Amino acid sequence: MAADIADAITMVAGSQERDMTPCGVTRVRAAGLTGSGSPYGTLLRRFLAVTVVAVATLPASWAAGQEAAREEEQESVVHPSLTMDPASPQAAALPGGMTPSFGQPATGEGDWRFDFHGQFTMPLNMGLAPRRPIPGREDASDVEGETALHAPPVIPGDKERFTYTNTVPTPYAQLNLSYGNSIVTGTVTLLAEQGSVSAGYFDPPAQAGINDVFLEVRPRLGPRARVRLFFGNFTSRYGSAGEYDEGRYGTPMIARINGAGELVTATLGLSRSVNLLVEHGIAGQTSKAPPDLTPDGWNDWADTNVGSTFAHHGHVGMAYRNKVDLGAHYVYALSRDDTATGMLAPDGNLSVFGADLRLNLGRFGHFYLAGAHTTADHVPVISRVVQVLNARGGNGLIEEYLGENSHGNGSLTTLGGQYDLSVGKLVSYPVPFSGDGPDIFVSLFALGTQVASDDKAENADGESLYDGVLKLKYGVEATYSLFSWFALSGRFDQVNPNSEDKSQSFMILSPRLIFRTDWQASNQVVLQYSRFVNGSNVPVWQGYPPSLDPDAVPDENVISLSASMWW
Repeated sequence: MAADIADAITMVAGSQERDMTPCGVTRVRAAGLTGSGSPYGTLLRRFLAVTVVAVATLPASWAAGQEAAREEEQESVVHPSLTMDPASPQAAALPGGMTPSFGQPATGEGDWRFDFHGQFTMPLNMGLAPRRPIPGREDASDVEGETALHAPPVIPGDKERFTYTNTVPTPYAQLNLSYGNSIVTGTVTLLAEQGSVSAGYFDPPAQAGINDVFLEVRPRLGPRARVRLFFGNFTSRYGSAGEYDEGRYGTPMIARINGAGELVTATLGLSRSVNLLVEHGIAGQTSKAPPDLTPDGWNDWADTNVGSTFAHHGHVGMAYRNKVDLGAHYVYALSRDDTATGMLAPDGNLSVFGADLRLNLGRFGHFYLAGAHTTADHVPVISRVVQVLNARGGNGLIEEYLGENSHGNGSLTTLGGQYDLSVGKLVSYPVPFSGDGPDIFVSLFALGTQVASDDKAENADGESLYDGVLKLKYGVEATYSLFSWFALSGRFDQVNPNSEDKSQSFMILSPRLIFRTDWQASNQVVLQYSRFVNGSNVPVWQGYPPSLDPDAVPDENVISLSASMWW
């Protein structure tokens, strides 16, 4: 095309030369240098033409590069926030780097609309293990077979424990029903962690039913202020490692706050590049287990000694050009319920100080880092209004981290992060890439917490069970999208529940085949095999209610077939 332009300019230059020649003498002299019969004239005209083309196209090329950069930046632009949207699924990232997305909100006050969004993952998980010998029946293997099949698999990693990795998928379904306009929206969320048709028995706590009910108000305060007000029952999550989800572990690294109350989030533009982020919330319970309630399966083994708990939390941060978000977080929960504790136990207090950094690096990926310090003071009476590392309130912290003899006193110092990179987006720059072609998606993630506890218990080898224990897990996941309908994926996890007891550690290798209907389809079917390399004393929680089973022999092989969809 440049040659065509050069030819055109050459022709124009030649015609202008002939038209502007004033006399015959001048015409002869000009023809000696630039006439069509002279090779020098041809070279000169070509040189001038190419120079004009280069000068003319340079601004356009620069503008195209700037436009590509702007488009890349536009792709990574999200409204800066210190917490996840309460309507977002309370689930970890899906295999292959897929992120569920929901529809656009209403655009005007008169645009009242009903929206229906949701997400589900429904797997069949099967654990395979050698059949354990039956005392007195040495010949049982001849009759019963040598391999046992378990559903659910006998593996470490209960969701409320540190050993949870989200490698083996678990059932989850969420339906969001909302109605409103650009100013106000009401949302009701239905949640289930089991599909009744596939369950071997009916487990009421797994059928949460109506889980979130809240009103969101978005007042108009001008072009440089964005405020969202939430009222009702909902969950706030701080420390979510994923760009749009709870990260590979499905664990908010700072705190999860569940309850009824209010949340105010504000984004204030200090300049064209810098935003101030402020959040404030109060959450509490609307009911608690009465003193005469018998703990049972239907009420999720409610603890009548847990008091009414209230939480106050505040957050402040700065966002630079939608690329760098820096936040500071404070959460404080207390129980002052004399109907639960009376004179038998002191009041409980739980505080969390945290900070996080989020980098939206465009084609260079997404990086997140968070740190938190949790202080527990007689927390057996603290309910699950506040959850730290997915532990269910104060008693969850005692069971998993602090120990029974700590009386709920101790602390956790937590550090974790995640880095995600799309190789296709990186190498295609400056051409924008939106996942509509072959790609390699890589994710690195890690989480660790140092425990300080009043429980100084040790095992037979003199190793601490709680105080001074470092819990650490890390992993990597990579997915290669070969075709619009197929991708290869693999994940590696290493989990060390107790730094002083290596026998509790385990490793997971999980190759996967991912099938979908298009490059950017909102559905996928995943066939996965997980190989567990277990230590001799890996902690496994079993029973009803789940409790640590020291005699459990974990499965080494797990096969999973899961279906996921979001809309």
